[in-house]
Amino acid sequence: MQLARISLVLTAIAFGGFGLWLLLQPEGITGLGVELTRPVARAEIRAFYGGLELGMALFFAVSASRPQWFGPGLFVQATALGGAAFGRIFGIVVDGVSDALFFGLLAAELSGCLVGIVALRLLDRPQP
Repeated sequence: MQLARISLVLTAIAFGGFGLWLLLQPEGITGLGVELTRPVARAEIRAFYGGLELGMALFFAVSASRPQWFGPGLFVQATALGGAAFGRIFGIVVDGVSDALFFGLLAAELSGCLVGIVALRLLDRPQP
């Protein structure tokens, strides 16, 4: 139960920090080699990497504060981060990406996915 709450809180902080950063400073994504050459590109980063991430952060924060939401929150954590990691691995294989920051984000996403899976499995165990 404690691992579930800690995992969801940390995920909320990560999504919230990343989302706030890119909402306010979309040019931050250029560190990954993404070029923002038009205003619509900055607006897209603000919407998806800013707003959506902030919405996810709120979901994870609420999930962390309500034990009955631990399961759904951990499931979303594992699937969202696992999906992002899958996309990165696919990009490595198909596009030959070898950027250190890209690999760092992959490691963080895989870690968050695995912790979410472990915490979810522990929730399913009978409590003594």
